[in-house]
Parts: sequence; structure tokens; C-alpha cells
Amino acid sequence: MRGHRDLRLILALTLVCAVGSLITPLGAVRVIFAVPLALILPGYAIAAAVFGPNLPAWPERIPLTLGISLASAALASLVLNYLPGGIHGFPWTLLLVLIVLLACSSAARRRGRQRGRRQPLSLPSLKPRAITVVLGIGTVAMVVVALIVAQATPENDRAAGFTQLWIAPPKLTDVSTRIGITSEQQQTRAYRLVVEVEGKAKPEIETFELEPTQTHLVKIDSGGTTPPAGVEAKLYLRSDPSRVYRRVSTQLR
Repeated sequence: MRGHRDLRLILALTLVCAVGSLITPLGAVRVIFAVPLALILPGYAIAAAVFGPNLPAWPERIPLTLGISLASAALASLVLNYLPGGIHGFPWTLLLVLIVLLACSSAARRRGRQRGRRQPLSLPSLKPRAITVVLGIGTVAMVVVALIVAQATPENDRAAGFTQLWIAPPKLTDVSTRIGITSEQQQTRAYRLVVEVEGKAKPEIETFELEPTQTHLVKIDSGGTTPPAGVEAKLYLRSDPSRVYRRVSTQLR
């Protein structure tokens, strides 16, 4: 990429943002590296590869960069969704780096080698062309819709939700244990929890409702039984009371 300062700069920024987004533990600081990596750098590199030496001026280049970056992010998520690793931080970052690297390499080949020739610096016109206005409005709309969709949790009756039933392993000195139910369903669901403790004649039964992402906690005590006492929890959906939906067990030492 000798002679193409913008491509070298894009590639260097991509590597810096990739490393920063992976090693930075703080979420707020990680955004500083992740936003350019997802919304700016891939779009510029792909636009440079597509247009070659005829890259549009900055008024058209800015919305074009954002639009292509959003499209690349959407297509990358589809690719990662069908790979064994899924959509996670490292595969996502690696794929974006590969996209930028391949696009910059293609752009450098299309432009050819430039020796000592610099593009004159021109200020953007205050009267944008019609295509610039259209690209700008479309890009802003795509960004707004992407942010809304990212923050919203849409309801879908056909989506397959699930419910977690977990039991906290007690320590050696504990005579009680905690049982938790976390709903990741799409709608509010009603449950019935049956907890059987070894040595107790009657099980403990609770009925409750959970909204999506809510958690219900239950503390179970051995109640004077001789340790070790077995604890078994069975969770039923109120819509299907005859079938055990989830089951966990442990022992009170």
C-alpha cells in the first residue's frame, strides 16, 4: 500500500481499535474503539475498493462510509450466526479486521502505485448535491433504526424462549441452599415450584409469575433433618402442570 496514506491510516486504526476493543475491560472505554471499528473503518475501506481512484468527495463519502459499514455489520452477523463460534467479541473483531484488510488491499491494487503524488485538499461545498442529501438522510435513518432495534426487546409469539432453574451449591458449613428461577421467555409466564427435602414429610410448593428477565429466589433450609440431606427442585409451567419442565438437585452437607 505504498503511496496510499489513507489506506495505511485506515489499516493502522483498524488494528488499534481491534486490539483496544478486545483488551479494554471497561465498557465505556471499549465503545471508543468499537464504534469506529464497526461504523467507519469497514465502510471507508470497501468504498475505496469499489470506487478505486474515483472515490467520491467528502460530502458523499461520509454517508456512504456509514451506510456501507452498517450493511457490512449486518452481513457479518449473519455469517457469524452460522459458524460454530457464534456472534462473540473475538470472532466479530477478527472478521471486521479481515474485511478492512482485504478491502484496503483491493483498493490499493485498483488505484495503482502513486509516487510522490498528493491529492489536493479541497473543502466541502456548502451546497450539497441532491445525491449527498439522499445519502445523508438514508444514513441517519439507518443509524436511528439500528439504535432503536438494539435497545428494544421485541415480542414474538413464535420465538422459542426458555427458563433457567438453578441451585446454588452450599458450602460445607451451610444448612440451607438457594434456588433461583430466571425467565428468558418472550411473555409473562406462570410457574409452580415443588421442592422436596430429604427427611421432610411435605414438599414446599410455590406458585408465582415472572416477566421476561425477572428472577425468583427461594431459600431452602434443612429444617432439622440429619445432614447430608438431599434437595430436589421441580419446576412446572402452569400451562402444563403434569410435566416437569426443569429439575435440579443437590445435598445439604
